[in-house]
Amino acid sequence: MVLSIPFEEFSSDQIEDFANNEYLIIDDFLPQDMAEKLLKELKFWRKKNKFKKGGIGKSLSHKVAEEVRRDEIKWIQKDSCLPHTAAYMEYLDKLSATLNRNFFLSLKDMEAMYAIYEKGAFYKTHRDRFHSQPHRVISVVLYLNPNWKPTHGGELVIHTEGTKKTGSISIEPVYNRLALFRSELLHEVIPCHKTRYSVTTWLKDQLNEVTFVAI
Repeated sequence: MVLSIPFEEFSSDQIEDFANNEYLIIDDFLPQDMAEKLLKELKFWRKKNKFKKGGIGKSLSHKVAEEVRRDEIKWIQKDSCLPHTAAYMEYLDKLSATLNRNFFLSLKDMEAMYAIYEKGAFYKTHRDRFHSQPHRVISVVLYLNPNWKPTHGGELVIHTEGTKKTGSISIEPVYNRLALFRSELLHEVIPCHKTRYSVTTWLKDQLNEVTFVAI
């Protein structure tokens, strides 16, 4: 289900689609000028050389593994980010509240990062939800790629085996498109043939400052 106006609320069809498929696509998620300025803020940090290679694993097991992923990332600090990134975080707060209201998820916080996939970069099949800290509930990706074409590659492929709709869905990273899906779903990013920009966020059922693991 695709929405063509800035996000306000899920329609009944979207609620049904997400309940059945565990993913949802919303086009034109942000006002046009806001999306443009968000991309400028991402590129600002790129010029400042603030991006680093993405890794795999959590905490002590975290490592760079270029055979698995080759993107570059910069973490976003919600309380100190640039203004249009902060405005986007407010949109995601609204999205979280809507998900809580419609799906009883108890989302409480989020982790967010800018991501750049240079030509040839990819991310092999993985899950966003860690076994040891299973607090990522919903994965959200906003794409910021003007004039993206199918020949540029870089699609997000979500594998839905084991859900109500078995198979896979391929999502092109077109400009101002938001993709959200359950964080336990297997997914991958196929190799890019052009630089690809996005903001990735995980909506969590635990506050970030809470670090203990429930026994």
